[in-house]
Amino acid sequence: MSPMRRMQPVEPVRPMRPTRRTALLLASTLAVASTLGLSACDIPATGVVEAGGPASGVPATIAIYLIRDGALVAVPRTVADPGEPASAVEALLQGPTPQERRKGLTSALAGRSASAPPTRAPSLFSPSSAEPSTEQGKELWVTTRNDQVYVELPLYSGKLSALAANQVSCTAARAYLLTRRDLDSTTVTVTDATGRTFEGGDGRCPEL
Repeated sequence: MSPMRRMQPVEPVRPMRPTRRTALLLASTLAVASTLGLSACDIPATGVVEAGGPASGVPATIAIYLIRDGALVAVPRTVADPGEPASAVEALLQGPTPQERRKGLTSALAGRSASAPPTRAPSLFSPSSAEPSTEQGKELWVTTRNDQVYVELPLYSGKLSALAANQVSCTAARAYLLTRRDLDSTTVTVTDATGRTFEGGDGRCPEL
């Protein structure tokens, strides 16, 4: 009978460490796979996507202009189309809220009475070859052409004072400039229910 051999201990197998070359190759492979995945989803792999003005239909805060002690005061309003002058002027025509009235804020614009129909003065501006964008709201018409905004108020608004016209022009100008980043200023022409016109803009409008 042969003598029993003594078993030698077996050392555990240690995992191999990846070499620098292997690590670089793995990183490169992952980067390529990530780029291909983003391209398949139409997502740019690099670069910054710049946002413009507020998206249409997304509620945002704009400034409308009320009056306190005979001077214009910018107050916030939330509207669905923040870059549209028509939406801003429609909010202005609603007048101050009860809370704002308690703070001494008023408006020189006549509010719409329950019996007043949603009509407006005849248009004084003929269509232009520049194809301006026109919005026909229930209570007013607003036409924009490059750096010009034309606001025609409804019949119920009556004859405007200079202060009331400034309320409209500041409100329309600030709203229009929200999405016209290419403009430094804008001119607003306001026509009241009697056909009188006033010209203003954003130059002397207080900030919100």
